[in-house]
Amino acid sequence: MPHAVLRGYRWGGASAEYDQGVEPAARSTARFECSRGHVFTVPFAADAELPSRWSCRRHGLEDCARIKDTAVDSIGGHRPKPRRTHLDMLHERRSAADLEKLLAEALTAIRRQGGPRPGRVHVGDRTYSFSYDS
Repeated sequence: MPHAVLRGYRWGGASAEYDQGVEPAARSTARFECSRGHVFTVPFAADAELPSRWSCRRHGLEDCARIKDTAVDSIGGHRPKPRRTHLDMLHERRSAADLEKLLAEALTAIRRQGGPRPGRVHVGDRTYSFSYDS
């Protein structure tokens, strides 16, 4: 292969082949529990022999026992976790009543300043800057 063809590639870089039409290998998932009560899963190939013991990555403990039989799942068969939005994370930290109160305080502070001009709003113990787009 001429040197000019390899230009722009690096060792361990992404492949130049397309992923279209490629089916991922079937896999099975084994659940383990460490002695500190941490439960974790480890994916294996579907045809692999599953170990009865595994080491915990979080605590570094060896000899964690497998606690459940495997469930074979394909890559397309499992449902991923739903994405957490900013609003979801906000609801984790504050109740709906607290958010309503903060919104009311912010709106009164904005109205108090009057008019569509940039400014600052004091809500609670924080100061926020804002501007209106014309």
